[in-house]
Amino acid sequence: MNRWEHVRQYQQAGAYVFMALPNQKYNAVEGGFNNSFNNRDDLQSWLNAYPEYYRGNVGIDLSKSNLVVVDIDKHEQNGMASILSWFKTHHIAPDTLQDTYVEQTPTGGLHAFYLIPSGQDKPKHIINAIKGVDVLSNTAVMTAPSTMKGGQYRQITTFDKIKPVQTWVYDLANGLGTDRPNNVYKAKYSLADRWKMTINGFETGERNNQAMSLAGYLFAIDVMPSDIYDIMQSVNERSNKPLPDHELNTVYMSARRREEKKRARMNDYGRD
Repeated sequence: MNRWEHVRQYQQAGAYVFMALPNQKYNAVEGGFNNSFNNRDDLQSWLNAYPEYYRGNVGIDLSKSNLVVVDIDKHEQNGMASILSWFKTHHIAPDTLQDTYVEQTPTGGLHAFYLIPSGQDKPKHIINAIKGVDVLSNTAVMTAPSTMKGGQYRQITTFDKIKPVQTWVYDLANGLGTDRPNNVYKAKYSLADRWKMTINGFETGERNNQAMSLAGYLFAIDVMPSDIYDIMQSVNERSNKPLPDHELNTVYMSARRREEKKRARMNDYGRD
């Protein structure tokens, strides 16, 4: 199967495909892996402008796509042992991964792909949900038939086996019965809480935490940094006891640095 047949299958399933440079994981054009398209015509138009990518690697932009990937590391950590132990604890058949589309990475890891039904929320994006296992829903993944210097991404099961996301994937992402370290970040405030902040301002005694939560959320959904600061100032002004300007600026800069580090850690696909 050639690369364009793979691309066709992914796009027909609703995936947004991007092209990376040959033997690389990144798209170096401004926008990075967000230069992604869910139909061949739009992708072809982009390739006409950047022909050096025509024979490059193929990736999927999960942030736009109706897909989630369970990433099992078998190179630096024994993610397979972790997931099999987790399956046993939660009474899930050990061969459940074979019931969907699975690829092997060049380092021997596995990517299990699941479809998100229309109108259904994605599982949370969690790195190290359990040791050596990530739930990927807001980043990018390389796919078959991409090649790296260390090897190739290849199909373990056929693409037509891809299944709707299973309940256990949500449980894994939500930390059900896991040994996730206490220092792994879990959102303190819900999306509804953040909307209340924008209307009512920050609560006295929670101002710094709420400002950090709101800023982090806005950075994560790609609001322009200058707009984020304006929004934070506006919300702060509605607070019963606003934060001093220098404290608000400190929170903003801390959230910005944290988001930049997180993106750099998540992948090397050249998003920015």
